[in-house]
Amino acid sequence: MGDWGRTPWNLWKSHWNNRSGFGNRRLSFAIIVMFSLMVGLPYVLTNRLAHYMDRNSLDIELPLDTQLPFIAWMVIPYISLYFYYPTSALLGSKNDLMWRQNIIFTQIVVITSWICFAVFVLLPVEIDLRHLIVGVEGTAWEPWFALVHGADRPWNSWPSLHVVQSTQVVLILRYWYPSDTRKVWILQTTLLVCWALLVISTMTIKQHYLWDAVSALALTGITWRYWMKPALDRCAAPEYADAFDEAMKA
Repeated sequence: MGDWGRTPWNLWKSHWNNRSGFGNRRLSFAIIVMFSLMVGLPYVLTNRLAHYMDRNSLDIELPLDTQLPFIAWMVIPYISLYFYYPTSALLGSKNDLMWRQNIIFTQIVVITSWICFAVFVLLPVEIDLRHLIVGVEGTAWEPWFALVHGADRPWNSWPSLHVVQSTQVVLILRYWYPSDTRKVWILQTTLLVCWALLVISTMTIKQHYLWDAVSALALTGITWRYWMKPALDRCAAPEYADAFDEAMKA
């Protein structure tokens, strides 16, 4: 994995050396494809494996988990996660520094996701909340819930991957685009509101326990403070840029 994601993996070489291709979007497309293969596919496999094992290792349900109301329309912010994935790949493209940071960011997101997958398998927890979903039959929301439940077995408990990955994207966008103009401030505020709705939605559509969201925020906060942000800051050092470019030579 190369210094736990802080140095570029060899699989980026051809994309880095041809980054001007596809209208300067080759790296963006590469990030999206690699994320799909290195996170999307392992997620499906580990989620199904935990479901197959059918073994509960912890009891993390709290009274609040059942007391929180089910809100059908919150499925929209929940599925909005799939718009977060390409956002960092497309917006982290101003210059070579941002591209280097984008690659390192993607690598750390991948490794963090693998940590979550390991928890899903080693400490599995079934999310026994779907019986609280009522009143969607025959409504416009029914196909959306069928889509969500078809994609996920209720064994993707903690830490919530929805919360981990969306928070990481929010953090990198705030890192790249600080709120130093009114326009950016409005966009950042809108992003934070959308992200907050996404986090809340994980519980109000009965996809996750409160502990899932709390543990995800804790994991993301710790890894950002002590791992991801220092790695991104290091990318700005001239000696790191030289080492990065040398490592990317074919």
